Amino acid sequence: MNKFWKPLKTEYKWNPHGILQIIGALGIIPTMYVAYSIANFWLSVGSFLLWYFLVYLTYLTYCYFKKK
Repeated sequence: MNKFWKPLKTEYKWNPHGILQIIGALGIIPTMYVAYSIANFWLSVGSFLLWYFLVYLTYLTYCYFKKK
């Protein structure tokens, strides 16, 4: 049985962009509030995409100025 589990016990490597994905996914909370208060599905989808793209734009701007 030990031979069976051995390939699964590899070293875990954290995704360097994992925190971005978590912060981007947290945008669903204000999006749900917008969807509840306005009752417009497409506006809530647009606000979620805006949140997600702003998170990545902020990160890319940070990386750009960090390398200079």
